[in-house]
Amino acid sequence: MKHKYLYIAALIALSTAHAKLIDLTPGGTVIDYGPPPFIAANGFYDEAEALPYTIYDPNVVYPPGWVSQFGILNGGQYFFTDLITHSLAPTASVSWNFGNSGYWLLYIDVFGFDQTTGADLANLYQVSGASAFKGQDILTLNGQMDITSISFYGRNPALPIPDQQGTFGLLLLALGGIAVARRICISS
Repeated sequence: MKHKYLYIAALIALSTAHAKLIDLTPGGTVIDYGPPPFIAANGFYDEAEALPYTIYDPNVVYPPGWVSQFGILNGGQYFFTDLITHSLAPTASVSWNFGNSGYWLLYIDVFGFDQTTGADLANLYQVSGASAFKGQDILTLNGQMDITSISFYGRNPALPIPDQQGTFGLLLLALGGIAVARRICISS
């Protein structure tokens, strides 16, 4: 009977003890690595800019807003940030809600440029668990440098996810677990 309550408590703790965003580069990095290449190639991407920017033509300058370079999903439709509407600051608020669209969020890449020193800094966050479909959080680079852009990377259901050989490894692990459990049951 005591074990039953322990199992229930453990399940409750596991279901509530997860982070929405995992900071993969705490304090930031001077090189913006972005998300893993297969996510960048097989997902959607959009970027919010806090400063005027150019896309392809250096003579055309766009005001702060969504860059929407690739047109799969546009910012302000399923994901949002206050970066565009407030002055430069070391934090920015983000939120997302994909509902039943089939899309989900995987990574958020934050970038900043210190105009006084000329230094760049980037910070990559990974979205975890059920938060991939709906969530909100506050982002920062290092708590001091102003954020100039935020890029959202996620899963496009129309494109395949390349198998990283994880399926076969999980199958072997499951078969090994069954064999160990069978030996324990036989020896008891």
